[in-house]
Amino acid sequence: YDISRYDRLRSTINLERITDNSYFSLAGWATQTLRLNADQGQVPLALPAIDFRQKLASPVLGGNVMFHANTLALLRNDGQDTQRAFAGAQWDLKRLTGMGQVVTLTALVRGDVYNTNNIDATTTIAYRGTEGWTARGIATAAIDIEWPFVGKAFGGTQVFKPRLQFVASPPIRNLAVPNEDARAIDLEDSNLFALNRFPGYDRVEDGSRVTWGVDWELQRPGWRVRSTIGQSFRLEAVEPDLFPVGTGLSDRVSDFVGRTEVRFRNLVQFTHRFRLDKDNFAVRRNEIDATIGSRRTYVEVGYLRLDRDITTVEDLRDREELRAAARVAIGRKWSVFGSGVVNLTDPDEDPVF
Repeated sequence: YDISRYDRLRSTINLERITDNSYFSLAGWATQTLRLNADQGQVPLALPAIDFRQKLASPVLGGNVMFHANTLALLRNDGQDTQRAFAGAQWDLKRLTGMGQVVTLTALVRGDVYNTNNIDATTTIAYRGTEGWTARGIATAAIDIEWPFVGKAFGGTQVFKPRLQFVASPPIRNLAVPNEDARAIDLEDSNLFALNRFPGYDRVEDGSRVTWGVDWELQRPGWRVRSTIGQSFRLEAVEPDLFPVGTGLSDRVSDFVGRTEVRFRNLVQFTHRFRLDKDNFAVRRNEIDATIGSRRTYVEVGYLRLDRDITTVEDLRDREELRAAARVAIGRKWSVFGSGVVNLTDPDEDPVF
């Protein structure tokens, strides 16, 4: 009867405590796959997943200090089991120079301990790590410089802001530990200036790199336009198998990424995000979102196409989809809402699923 198109069922429990300077989470996750080609024995049970962060109330050497501790246990019936624990601290100092530059200094240290069993059950070799107990240390230092210029233009006010970042880290034992939470790596405008472009904790960028970017914003009565573009350069060769070819980060010179936003009052908003191949300027990511209406009654339409040509890693398959959502307010207390996603991916882009 095609009642549902869900491809997995999720159950979770989470206990949280949040204060002005701290965060604590104790969670557990269970997932049941509904995909015909997927093995339930390879789907992990995450229990427990503990995360704690504590910000010191008083500055240290003029900067803010954040302590972070995390532990995670993943259990599989027919797959690899992984337990992880780490603790670290990050120091951030932001200053405004006499010439108007915004300078941010960052230092991070972290220690990790992993224990994993049955690594041969993981098909992708780069995800396995080393059987048994493994430890590693992480140290990262960064300097980020922004220089905004403000002036009048087109009947409004514009801000032109070049940005430069330098990040350095000694070699890290990335492939010696399993990769459970940092698989969906992709260069985007949102992580271009991140200390670690990986989405999780199991993989950390090492080496030295320089990242540049340019932000531009124009504000007129009722209108606001924002645009950004950037790219990064590594000072040494990339570790083999760390970044799959097609993610935009596999070479010393990265792809170009950017975003453009156009807003008219609170009625119309348009956002376009992209990634361009550095060699031939092919569009590897093309994402468009448009919203028309007020906060109570609106229509949203979105389109996404990922053309990364990655065939070796299931988590990074190509994707094309069309999404839409609408909300209609009825009086002051009621509204009707609906949304949907249409998968336009063809078998050539994702032959497995």
